[in-house]
Amino acid sequence: MSFARNPMVEWLLSHSYGQGGTVAVPSWQSASGDPMPRGQFPPGITDALDYLTDRYTSWSDAAKEVDWCFLVGGPGNGKSEALKDLTSRLGISLPPRALGQAVPRTIPKDWPSSAHGLPSGLDVMLINDASIPRPDIGDGDPGSLFKDLNDALRRIAGAGPPVAVFGNVNRGILVEEASCLPNPNPNELTQHLASSIIRWLASPPSSATEQAQFSDIQTVVVPDPNAPQYGQFRVFIRGAIDRVVVLHIVFLDALSLLEPTPGGGSPVIDFRHSPPARAQYQTFGNLVSAGTPRDRTTAGDFVASFGLAKRWSEGGCRESTTGSVCEAYSTCPFAQNSRWIETDSLRHRFLDALRGSEVAAGRRLTYRDLLGHISLAVIGVPEESWLKGTHPCQWAADQHLGINAGQKKAAVNVISHRIYANLFPSSSFAKKQRLERELADDTVYGSIKSRVDGKGEPPRPQAFERAFGEIDPAADTDAWQGMRTRVLDAIEALDILSPSDQLRAWPEIAAATGSDAESILDQALRDEITSELKRGTRSASNRARFLRKWRGTLMLRQVGLALGNLTHGMAIQAWLAEQENALRGGSRLRLGDGIHNLIVTRHEGNRIYLAPLRPRTYCLVDDLPPNTLLFPITVNDLDVVIIPQGDTIIAEVQGRSRQRRAPQALASLVIDLAVAREAILHADEDARSFTEIGYTAFARIERARASLISRERLRTGDVYFTNEKKDLYRVVANPSGPVPLRVEQS
Repeated sequence: MSFARNPMVEWLLSHSYGQGGTVAVPSWQSASGDPMPRGQFPPGITDALDYLTDRYTSWSDAAKEVDWCFLVGGPGNGKSEALKDLTSRLGISLPPRALGQAVPRTIPKDWPSSAHGLPSGLDVMLINDASIPRPDIGDGDPGSLFKDLNDALRRIAGAGPPVAVFGNVNRGILVEEASCLPNPNPNELTQHLASSIIRWLASPPSSATEQAQFSDIQTVVVPDPNAPQYGQFRVFIRGAIDRVVVLHIVFLDALSLLEPTPGGGSPVIDFRHSPPARAQYQTFGNLVSAGTPRDRTTAGDFVASFGLAKRWSEGGCRESTTGSVCEAYSTCPFAQNSRWIETDSLRHRFLDALRGSEVAAGRRLTYRDLLGHISLAVIGVPEESWLKGTHPCQWAADQHLGINAGQKKAAVNVISHRIYANLFPSSSFAKKQRLERELADDTVYGSIKSRVDGKGEPPRPQAFERAFGEIDPAADTDAWQGMRTRVLDAIEALDILSPSDQLRAWPEIAAATGSDAESILDQALRDEITSELKRGTRSASNRARFLRKWRGTLMLRQVGLALGNLTHGMAIQAWLAEQENALRGGSRLRLGDGIHNLIVTRHEGNRIYLAPLRPRTYCLVDDLPPNTLLFPITVNDLDVVIIPQGDTIIAEVQGRSRQRRAPQALASLVIDLAVAREAILHADEDARSFTEIGYTAFARIERARASLISRERLRTGDVYFTNEKKDLYRVVANPSGPVPLRVEQS
């Protein structure tokens, strides 16, 4: 037989979660010389790099301005690749990367003793990784970033060539740096400026009041909710030559890579204007992107490049000497998963599932996360033998030979690496099942049990592992317009007709959804279930029931992923619609109404009673709690407004007063999937549900409610309390007698 080793498979393994080759934007070359997929930078980086390159190369000694730039975001957003791109443009050689060694903190390594001189006369210093401490940092010293900035500002104030700083900074480092800022020396202006720069980076000012706190710098562009990807401020330095440092801040983790790039092809940050104009963030507003698919996004373009036929059936999966397609192609899970990515409709639903996972996780997919999920989708969790040197394609060839030899274990191994099995956690299904003792023979049940028992740590970050468990189509109870019933009926009829054969006859399902592996598995399942039922024992019956349930779970995931039917899809859709509406400045939609009813519950007489000292509870109901101090709130004086903050939406409770023209923000609540699910139930003013919300959301809702009771209300408002029978009493002024207060039943 003729088998091929696809370099794409090996490359995906080296870039999967937990492997040393994982990078933000891949640039690896295959052995054949064909470049592996390389995605676009997150929105705004290319515009900044183009602008900085022009400014640095055309700089002259007569220029009064020096441009600095900081890329801010979590790990895996492409900051290091952007630095490589800039150094390549400027002709700066980077030191070679030593395997197992950390990258140098700064370039050049001996900063602040020296900086890279450009032909234009400008010096450049690059901070490759601000999380690596400087070698001269001792106990009690300020942070390394503070010292870098102070050194750079001193050089600009001096008589020598000014230095431009380009830095990569994680948000966590900014928080740490801001917490350990030193008390600046009154005679050291650069220390004051370095402290202000770090405080601005850690918490950009969003109002005139906050901007006034930075008296020694000038804020030019404030990141706003509709354009959070860029900010700018200026620092004035008096020295041998008075200069202005213009700081450009690009935030890489504020927007989703699965939504349209702001600007629609125009610059995300337009430096032709002064100050630079920023394209507004607009999203699809849908979970299932039918009209305009997510192919037209940074992530969509990147994912599509992994399914190109030239990398699989027309290239990597062909044997080099004969040019024939690999013999294992029809059963190889990697090749068949690539067909899923190659097929437009299936790729669109795959991208929709990734977007749904962002809403469920409450965080954005970084480039590293995106690459990790592509690797996970195509090749799955690495087998132990792969990590010991066996090429995954060799493993696939061995499984193909095993299937031809009638080995049931090989069929289970292959199906366990299909894309719909890779994305959704298997642990959520296994924990709910009672696993009987398997037989000694080669069985489907025994193969499944060994894989479940041998499951190690989750292959991806916990937030996304949990998120994919929440949106798992197998856990959904929606009818899917009758499709779910058809799937379950097909599983029940497994003894008579193969479910995979039935699936091929459904016109709604693309042909690339299935492969030969499903048909082979269905035949093995049919024979094993028939054999188990003939035994007539309880254990055999339980094994047969487990096999049918397991196959049903896989098929529900297969069909659900292919059609975009995800668990909690209605709540995710409502979240996305509310976000898009808020970005456009519209009044709140149904989800917003549900949030309003969740926080500001309706009550007779337009009044509700809230307890500022209420103990933690997991039961948010309208009944008055016993033995509790209460304060009344007039419902008509409150409103809930949905405020977008990049790719996050916040419900802000605002109070209206005749004395104040502008509403006052009283409380805020980040809307995650748990809150969105409950809000949908409350949208029709049904306050009796509380069946969907997660434990972590209770405390946040309680805190939002308690925040409605301001200090002013505590000082001047009416006071109520309840007894053990929940009877309501009011504390009022006593018009006569020595006692100033009295109690009356309300």
